[in-house]
This record gives sequence, C-alpha cells and structure tokens, in this order.
Amino acid sequence: MSVNGVSHEKQEPVLRVARVRKNYGSFTALDGVSLDVESGEVVAVIGPSGSGKSTLVRCIDQLVGIDGGAIYLDGELLGYERRRGTLRPMKNARIAAQRRRMGMVFQNFNLFPHLTVRENITEVLRRSHGVSKPDADRRALEVLDRVGIGEKADHYPRRLSGGQQQRVAIARAVAPSPRIMLFDEPTSSLDPALVSEVLTVMQDLAEAGHTMVVVTHEIRFAHDVADRCVFMRQGRIVEEGPAKRMLTGPATDELRDFLSHVGSL
Repeated sequence: MSVNGVSHEKQEPVLRVARVRKNYGSFTALDGVSLDVESGEVVAVIGPSGSGKSTLVRCIDQLVGIDGGAIYLDGELLGYERRRGTLRPMKNARIAAQRRRMGMVFQNFNLFPHLTVRENITEVLRRSHGVSKPDADRRALEVLDRVGIGEKADHYPRRLSGGQQQRVAIARAVAPSPRIMLFDEPTSSLDPALVSEVLTVMQDLAEAGHTMVVVTHEIRFAHDVADRCVFMRQGRIVEEGPAKRMLTGPATDELRDFLSHVGSL
C-alpha cells in the first residue's frame, strides 16, 4: 500500500513464532504459542516456573526442536526447508548458520574456563563467524569496554565475580552483531548484590536499539525497560501488551495473582 507515492507496507517482524507446540512425552511445554517481535523491540517474557518461558527461547535458538507450528527469522523459516512440497529438517550445518544470527545468554555463564575473557569472545568470532584474529581482538575489546570490564580482558573466568562472568557472556553474544538477542533468566544464578550490574548492561543494549527477548523474573526491569510484556502460564500466552500498562494494570486474574506473589513493583 502507498499514499502519495510513499510505501506504508508493514515490515516483516524480525522474529515470528507461529502456533508453536513443544511436548516432552505427555507434558505440553508450549501449547500453540504465537509471538511477533519487531526490529528494535524489547519483549519481556514472565510467568511462573514451568510456564514454558525458557522452552520458548530455547526453541527459538533451535536448541530443542518443535513439534508443531513454525518459527521465522526475518521471514526465513528456522530449522526446516521445503522440499518437494513437504517440510524436512535442515542439516545441522544450515541450522548452525541460522543460529549464528542470534545471540543467546543463558542462566549459567557457559564460559570456557581454560580461555581468557578476551579469548572467550575471539574464539567464537574466529571459528563461527570467520573473523580475522586482529579484527576479533579489536571487537572483543570493544564489547568488553561496552559492558564495563575491558580491564579484565586477560583474566580467566575463575577470577571474575558471577556478575562479571555474565557480562562477559553478554559481550560474547553481542560481539557478532546478531539480529536478535535472547536472554534466558540471565540474573537467576547471581547473588542479589550482583544483579543490578547485569541489568544495567541489558538496559544499555535496549537503549542502543538491540532487538531483545528477555525471559526474566525481574519485574521492575520488565516494567522500566521492555516495550512489551508477555505473561505465560501452562505453556500458553495468557496476556500480552505494553509493559508499563500491563504490569501496573493487569487485565487477567492470572497475571494479577502472579504479580501479587512476586512482589512486582
């Protein structure tokens, strides 16, 4: 559609999750979940334990397969290809190539203990993204400075606090300039005193325009930083909407009850 010669067609969302199902035996972890994430948008995913939040981001990152529906990144189907009129799983090499367009930050830091902080980043850039050693070194120092620990570049992870290790993990995920960042409860394994330093880095990324899906129990962060909030329960999205409105005036009894138990704001 165009008006006066100017196109007003809606852009393809960066991420589209369409009626996704995931089962573990008789247990349904995701029950027809649909979600669009636009470029530059920050979406916080909240909900009680076992609601399917972590399963959702793990399916998006193709760490686990789905049992129904589809997931698209910039309009490209993830994990499957159409051949002779039927969908078939992609080969692992193609799945790996798709995953390289996403950055994933886990609950645990997953750093390589035998590599320095700098090497934890440069190895990913060189081996997975084909970046030269000089360029990888420059990029590693750049992102480490960005998360506030450039002076720790030549330290080993064991010498860092939990908050610092998680900041390294975030820097490693950001370094290849992914299309979307996925966070799976990034502060859940941290001491309370260290949570704020990680949330500050994530807020800086959001303000810089990164597209982000954040599974979190930090309701204040979701309220203050996220554009949109998604509340999940029993494998389904129960409520979603603008984060500030939704977290101060929930529309469903389920979200209202959840917020009353987590001490929201």
